[in-house]
Amino acid sequence: MTKGRSVSTAGAPHGRRRNGLVRFGRWLRYRFVVPVKRSRHPPQYTARGVAVGLFWAMTPTVGIQMMFVLANWLVVRRFAPRWDFNVIHAMAWTWVTNFATVLPSYYMFYVTGQLLLGRWDDLTGYEGFIKLWDAGTAGDRTTDYLPGAVSAPDVYYDVIVAGWGLAMLVGCPPYAIVAAWIGYVWSLKLVVARNRLIARKRYGQDPKDPMRTGRPNPDRGPDGGKGRRSG
Repeated sequence: MTKGRSVSTAGAPHGRRRNGLVRFGRWLRYRFVVPVKRSRHPPQYTARGVAVGLFWAMTPTVGIQMMFVLANWLVVRRFAPRWDFNVIHAMAWTWVTNFATVLPSYYMFYVTGQLLLGRWDDLTGYEGFIKLWDAGTAGDRTTDYLPGAVSAPDVYYDVIVAGWGLAMLVGCPPYAIVAAWIGYVWSLKLVVARNRLIARKRYGQDPKDPMRTGRPNPDRGPDGGKGRRSG
């Protein structure tokens, strides 16, 4: 008889799920949160990039979102430069909706759009939506659940624009606007808080203007109080 405690494998599936969630959370943090915190640009510039990325993420344009972000950026730089934003951050945040989340997102847009259009009797459950999607995108010209926007633009048009396009286009703006607003407020607070933390560690006091720079406030002494004026 072998001495010692036996190793239990009952908790192995739970442990694997937990490790998977931890890895996924770490991936989200390093892909989305860390670049925002490490940005050397003014907080508003970074926050606008996050907002624009989330706005286009919450639209039925998965596969071509980054092209819309680029076009958005070029238009802003040309006609409204004071609203310029970090295009790299914006493109990164469009991946909030991706191959794993595209169908739930599209279904959410579709149902909301149908309700807003008054089509209460023309709704379908999620499983029915998946079957309709599979039927609409069947063929060799598609990639999983995402229409081949590059390889087969006609499939993308038939399914997204001519098929459920109106309902999804009507249903997505509320989510796009709310997501952009939340992203802007959250990222702005995150960067401002980081500027304050860096200034306190480096200079022992709050920054002069956490919205623009991490330099200390010249009107305050090292202890954070009002500095003495030379007279």
